[in-house]
Amino acid sequence: MTEPGLIPFLIAPLASAFLVCSILWLIRRLQQREMAPPPPSDSAPDRTAIYLFNAGVLTDANTTALEIVTQHENPEFGWHDLTEQLANRFPSFPTSQGTENGNSSTVLRARDPSDPAVVIIDQWGNTARVTLEHSANYEASLESPTWKAIFDAPNPIWQTDKEGTITWRNAAYDALAGKLERSGTQDCATIFEFDPNTQSGEPVRTAVTNLANDRTYWFDVAKVISEDRIMHYATDANAIVNAEIAQRNFVQTLTKTFAQLSIGLAIFDRNRQLALFNPALIDLTVLPADFLSSRPSLLSFFDCLREKRVMPEPKNYASWREQIAELVVAASDGRYAETWTLPSGLTYRVTGRPHPDGAIAFLFEDISAEISLTRRFRSDVELGHSVIDALESAVAVFSSTGELRICNSAYRALWLSDPDTSIAEYTLRDALPLWKSHARQSDIWQKLQHAIMSNENRSEWSEPVTLKSGTQLNIRIIPLGQGATMVKFCAANVSGYAAPTPVPAD
Repeated sequence: MTEPGLIPFLIAPLASAFLVCSILWLIRRLQQREMAPPPPSDSAPDRTAIYLFNAGVLTDANTTALEIVTQHENPEFGWHDLTEQLANRFPSFPTSQGTENGNSSTVLRARDPSDPAVVIIDQWGNTARVTLEHSANYEASLESPTWKAIFDAPNPIWQTDKEGTITWRNAAYDALAGKLERSGTQDCATIFEFDPNTQSGEPVRTAVTNLANDRTYWFDVAKVISEDRIMHYATDANAIVNAEIAQRNFVQTLTKTFAQLSIGLAIFDRNRQLALFNPALIDLTVLPADFLSSRPSLLSFFDCLREKRVMPEPKNYASWREQIAELVVAASDGRYAETWTLPSGLTYRVTGRPHPDGAIAFLFEDISAEISLTRRFRSDVELGHSVIDALESAVAVFSSTGELRICNSAYRALWLSDPDTSIAEYTLRDALPLWKSHARQSDIWQKLQHAIMSNENRSEWSEPVTLKSGTQLNIRIIPLGQGATMVKFCAANVSGYAAPTPVPAD
């Protein structure tokens, strides 16, 4: 048995040791409470969810958060699961829990401006508390047709602060960022580069490029400034840009084609400004290239032509503008076609033609050589007529098909016939009956017809024929070039050939 006096002696040290341990435990608990974040409180506002994570693993949550966690398919709810739930609503939510040694606090706002919800991330070393605070009206705000239309808009829409940092963006912006392989980018300037000094509401065309495949997308971006926020609206401009490129390539192709033409071309647009011209126009009009490149108006263009004396001088300068207006109207209808005889001796054919979209094209063609050749041909023909008319004998020339090409005045006087006055083509079939009707019976006519219409055995020959009046004629057949044949009627006498006596009038 233990001595009675020994018990108090044993109990006293044990009590002292217990008291010391209790004090040490209490001090440690107080230190842990100071170092650790406050535990989730069930007294938090309604609809506020609080999550407590340690090294990415959920260690605690309040009632609202637990309702969300229990609905998740993964029983081991972690940081990445919360990221999947909040990333669409809060695009800047981190994909992994931070591991900062010190303490930090981050506030994230929802991408929807009408959504008052915020996420607060408090970090203590490996421990993080995520607080999701939002109004009970959030579900109703998401059902708003206006905001739903903005979220689902086919074109990028985003909001920035005055420093240019994105505070909200719609799904089309995120889709474009993904297409450009720039997902998660917060700085809008890295996607859309344009002058920040652009006026509010003024569209600016800009391009974004995917550097991986070198593909470019074009947009017209307009911004609207509202207090400390700036809303940006991007409209797809690829179709417009591609059409402009196609039009520019087409114009370049036309320009290269027109550059080879010897005809001067000047095309004026619907505003009557010079839109296109070729080098031949400079050569023909002697107008300076810099003047034409400045896109002069149609009236200035023709004024300069008049000053350079590259168009006929108007008879009445006071009505000059009226003449130009009439010229434009005629060209618009495709009725303008004139020949300009210039003081320099050159001759231009100027034609006006309408073009699509109200444009007008003028073509300038140098026809000086053609006019000179025509004039020379006419002169030669007139000279030939004068020579053949000077002959005393009656002469008629027929082609190989029997068409009358030419006859002289002696022929018209002999047979009292003027083929030039005939409306229809005068042929051998018209001439033979006339000749036979004034001559006595003879076999020469069939032989003469064969000589004119046949290309075989072409040789010169002559035979006499007697007219009903008793006049003796000598008919001479002379083959000419290109299958033509000359028929010559001469009066037969002792001294030679003379002008025959005309046949009696009917």
